Amino acid sequence: METIVAVAVAVDEKKMMSAAQRGAALKREKNAAAAAARAAGKVAAAARRATQEQEQAVRRDVIAEETALIDRRVAAARVALGVAPGDPNPSSICLMIEMLTAEMRIRLSEKGFW
Repeated sequence: METIVAVAVAVDEKKMMSAAQRGAALKREKNAAAAAARAAGKVAAAARRATQEQEQAVRRDVIAEETALIDRRVAAARVALGVAPGDPNPSSICLMIEMLTAEMRIRLSEKGFW
């Protein structure tokens, strides 16, 4: 019963308001709606940023695993060829690195990370 009376009073007040008062009330309502929309937008943006950060972390981990695999293969090839630790890579190992990197990019693109 009280809500019906409050609504009736609010309707009567709107009828009795001047044009300036109605305009001010409308402006307050719009400002309140804009503030609510801004708050909702900030929450949505924070959620989107958190999701993007998580996806980037997964991407970095997968790329790090693939890079470590390439490094292990290059180290094994250097040992097999007898290349000293301080010496530069021979051209055959450089070509192998390029080939392994290209394969890594293909694997990552199939997974959607590249």
